[in-house]
Amino acid sequence: MSATVVLADTNVISEFVKKTPDTQVMRWLQAVELLAISVISLEEAHFGLAWQPNTRKLTLFNALVERLHAVYPITPNIAKRAGVLRGQFQAQGIIRSAPDMLIAATAIEHQLVLATRNVRDFMGCGVQVVNPFESS
Repeated sequence: MSATVVLADTNVISEFVKKTPDTQVMRWLQAVELLAISVISLEEAHFGLAWQPNTRKLTLFNALVERLHAVYPITPNIAKRAGVLRGQFQAQGIIRSAPDMLIAATAIEHQLVLATRNVRDFMGCGVQVVNPFESS
């Protein structure tokens, strides 16, 4: 049986580079066999690192990216799925961000578990979500 691939949201990955990261998240990260991110999280992390430059954080982040199982691109299927999700939520009067829906669609497309602190942002998307910030 193959190991489960976990798609980490940006808020999970950012713990890795904090001066004092959440110990529970760090324990959880160590237990994950196959960790991946979306190119969306790659962009968000580099945005934050460019906006508030920090050599230590950049070095740690780059080291993490090197060890990831995958950095998933946005394919036409993922973009379509994300647009449909966002449109369906909008039709119900629920606002969801394009980046979040692209991450959710990536998890759905590749049958990944999504790890995030922002569980509410992904409710109703049809993706399995775990919150490493909470005790299981």
